[in-house]
Amino acid sequence: MVKTAKWETKKAKKTNQKNFLGDTDYDIPRFGYKSSFIILITTLLTLFIVPFVCELLKIDYRMPTVIICGSAAGFSTAYTQFFIERDLKITRSFWIVGTLLSLFSAILIFMLVYMGKLV
Repeated sequence: MVKTAKWETKKAKKTNQKNFLGDTDYDIPRFGYKSSFIILITTLLTLFIVPFVCELLKIDYRMPTVIICGSAAGFSTAYTQFFIERDLKITRSFWIVGTLLSLFSAILIFMLVYMGKLV
């Protein structure tokens, strides 16, 4: 018995990633200017506001900065990817992506804050 190969062309695959140039051939996330601006502003504002508020409350700024800024960076990225770029509704995958990105961002901010390179 001879097996026949099933060939797929790039046009046969359906991608849901769109940008201003059209559809992409690969299922990779793409960010527009609006999404990038939202992520950048959210992250920078939380990096400035959280230590300032902690200073006003007379508490150590390091751990609240890591937790809040990591969460803000992760969920702002997930928000722009799910709601602005792809027009999806809230699903389980939104929470998974937001949580994983928040953890990654929090680890990065933790290393920068506790090494004294940030804030």
